[in-house]
Amino acid sequence: MPNSTTYSVIACLAVLGVSAPAHAGSEHGHNPANTISTEHDHADSFRHFAPELPAMRARAAQINTDFGLHVSEIEPGLFFVTDLIYQSAFLVTDEGVVVFDAPPSFGDRLRAAIEMSAPGVPITHFVLSHKHADHNGGGYTFADVEGLKVIGAQAFADSLARNPLRGVLTPTETFEDALSFSVGGVPIELQTANFHANDVDVIIHLPEHQFLMAIDTITPGEAPFMNFGGTADLEGYMASFEMFLSYDFEHFLSGHVSVLGNRQDVETARDYAHDVRDTVYQMWPGFLDRFMGNMELTEFQHGNLAYRITMEQVRDECAAQIIDRWEDTLSVVDLWADSHCETVVMHAIMH
Repeated sequence: MPNSTTYSVIACLAVLGVSAPAHAGSEHGHNPANTISTEHDHADSFRHFAPELPAMRARAAQINTDFGLHVSEIEPGLFFVTDLIYQSAFLVTDEGVVVFDAPPSFGDRLRAAIEMSAPGVPITHFVLSHKHADHNGGGYTFADVEGLKVIGAQAFADSLARNPLRGVLTPTETFEDALSFSVGGVPIELQTANFHANDVDVIIHLPEHQFLMAIDTITPGEAPFMNFGGTADLEGYMASFEMFLSYDFEHFLSGHVSVLGNRQDVETARDYAHDVRDTVYQMWPGFLDRFMGNMELTEFQHGNLAYRITMEQVRDECAAQIIDRWEDTLSVVDLWADSHCETVVMHAIMH
């Protein structure tokens, strides 16, 4: 992406008294024309979106407990848990149970899943992938476990000390960059990274189980959630895939949807994300010319309007290309592609 073009655009906007938007997708700046209607015959009806692909539906987990969760043993002693929206895992060893994340949507039922799968085995460790409450706000249901070791990055502990999050357990044992330990003879490797959270993320690797856990990254079988999962670090997100693929793994737990991912899912997600980025960057050298054309269209009387038109032109052209190339490979591309393209547009403007 040519920096000179970005600087030219910003300089032009400054002269015209126009500021770049602080962030994309604000509810205060939402275009009503882009709102999905629940009316069947509306021009923007929900009925116009493609259904999820059959291949995706075939992989979906099914609830298999009487307490509303899917629980499956994916490798000896390693269990995958989902309520079909959020995901977690736990490891049963001779020493005790290690819990990996506890979403508030099923934190209490996670205790039931552990007791069902490993009756009488004590819970000894709780590992946080990151501090966000939507993935660890159910940690409070483990707060009464005597002697529980809560393991997380030092950045989690520092951040939670400043701003406690409801339900999220504060680490009792911390590390800076990496930590390797074993429970019941089973090795567990933790590595900090930056691909989603605004402070730090933790990659969880169980080498003997070929298991990798990196939360809020991909949605197996689907295009990523809005704005690439709401990442706070787009460059880190784009670079994360090669980091993940450097590990030896077969199972990939990404935190969302009911599907437990695999290595191919990570490769497909990488190719999709990089395609969105490259598509916007290929159009970027013409951004200034588009903007000046839209300034002329608005008779140089409404710089903000011209700027928004230009952003939407790039976003929509990008989304049309992405949907055309990916709609038969990933589900919900038509639902989220415009947000992915807009995220890259905003990043290009600011960087």
